[in-house]
Amino acid sequence: MNWYRRFSFKTRVFFGCLLVALVPLTFSSVVVTRLFTASINRQMAVEGNRRLEEVSTKLTQLFENCEKACEAFTQDGTAARVMIDNDAIEMQKDLYLSLYQAVQEIYSSAQFSIYDSGGKLRFTTDTGFKNSALPVHWGLLRKAQGAREITYYRTDPYLPGTDKNVLMQGAYSLENSHGARTGYVVLDFSRENFDNLFNGFYSSGDTFLLLDSHQRPIYCSRPEYGEEEINDIILHGVSGQEGEKGRGVSARYLWTREPSHGIYIILRRSAPISAGAIRTMGTVSILLSVLGLILCMIISGALSRGIAQPVSQLDKAMTKVKKGDLSIRIHTNRQDELGRLTESFNQMTGDLQKYLEDTVQKQKDLNKTTIKLYQTQLNPHFLYNTLDTIKWNARINQIPEIAILAENLAVILRRSISSRPFITLREELETIESYIQIQKIRFTGRFLYETEIPDQLEECMVPRMLLQPLVENAIIHGLDGCENGYICIFADQKDGVLSISITDDGCGMDQEMADWINSDNPFKRDGHLGLYNVIRILKIYYGQEYGIRAEVTKEGTTIALRLPVQREVSDV
Repeated sequence: MNWYRRFSFKTRVFFGCLLVALVPLTFSSVVVTRLFTASINRQMAVEGNRRLEEVSTKLTQLFENCEKACEAFTQDGTAARVMIDNDAIEMQKDLYLSLYQAVQEIYSSAQFSIYDSGGKLRFTTDTGFKNSALPVHWGLLRKAQGAREITYYRTDPYLPGTDKNVLMQGAYSLENSHGARTGYVVLDFSRENFDNLFNGFYSSGDTFLLLDSHQRPIYCSRPEYGEEEINDIILHGVSGQEGEKGRGVSARYLWTREPSHGIYIILRRSAPISAGAIRTMGTVSILLSVLGLILCMIISGALSRGIAQPVSQLDKAMTKVKKGDLSIRIHTNRQDELGRLTESFNQMTGDLQKYLEDTVQKQKDLNKTTIKLYQTQLNPHFLYNTLDTIKWNARINQIPEIAILAENLAVILRRSISSRPFITLREELETIESYIQIQKIRFTGRFLYETEIPDQLEECMVPRMLLQPLVENAIIHGLDGCENGYICIFADQKDGVLSISITDDGCGMDQEMADWINSDNPFKRDGHLGLYNVIRILKIYYGQEYGIRAEVTKEGTTIALRLPVQREVSDV
């Protein structure tokens, strides 16, 4: 396949489309014709076997009904009495009545005749010519002697005195109660009987042929066929296994055997498609293949160019992107999948360029914020050591307020000089507790401080020194002038979002200040650097969908923070 890969994409698309379209057309003249013919033959075989089964069942039912009629006629006893006293007029009437009652259900399927034990005709349902006597020592009546059922016999049209219209005969031996033979019931099956029996079981293109157990013809559904045509059907019809189809020049053959008496049933069906029709289909297929080849070359060329051109443009553009040029754009007017792919590439490069620009700007803002935080620390190590000295001097001189102030301020400074950008919510609340202790000394206990934090949220990671500016704003600006203030920190989480709110019942925040906090990108505001830094830190760390919101009511002010729930974070 290496030789194939050496071709260009356009060439491979062209020849690929050409082969995909040409191969089916090239082989359609053979494959489609054969499949179509095979499908028709299968359908004909299924339908033919079904009709053979129906004809076989019909013959079996006919033989069973004839058997029942003869048994019923024998059990009546009238025939035995008539054969003994054949001059009694009343007995003759009883014979007529008994015979008609026995054969009334199959009256149109055969002609029934009664012969005495000497072969003399006593009664018949046939209205035409009938032999007045039959030999009892050979032929049909001889076969019936000693048999317990009807014996069927193919008539020989060449024997003298034979009715040419009778195709098959059956004979049943009549016996009295002592087992003595009193006569015979002879059944004659004519062409008309078979035509009526098989009416509706085959179409105009079908030919039915019945053979006896020695494969001698009994009945053919086409009376115009002579000996040569019938022998040809026999030759092709039973050449294969039962149910298989033999093949002639222009026909298909199916056969089976009636189970009770072994009669062969052959069905010849005309071929669904003639040889001339197959040749015509082949010629048409070749012409269509040539026409298809021409059309395929034209369409494949246009299709390969239509696919290769935008793919080549995308390849060149992606090469420039790999070199760092994110300003590249591909202009297209296509509305198909390749057009949408090109638009997606343009959108991807635009989004990537904007993302890189935003990332650089966020890093710059973060660096500026960090520098400002460092500048406000005023050498925190020196201040921490100094505060520790003040605390111990205050305890020695028994001035507890100064010791508390120094100790809690040291906790805040220790947290501020930490190198960890993220701490747990529990650690952040400890920092707030230290800040509250300092403010309670300042405001001499004029406010109450509470927290409602579920235990499972205390280990959530938050940016360091996140809540202190908000609590400071609530105390200094919210509780200014209040005697009994109240501050509460509440936290919960839903759908992966951590919500922290600081509520005070002070004098409230003016609407201008609330609108500034709630804006998407608040500007720097004098006197509120801590709030501004908190907003910027949340935006930089978590994105525009997170931040803080201010809600001012008559009862006070609530500042709510939204940030993702995080149990672990990497140092940034």
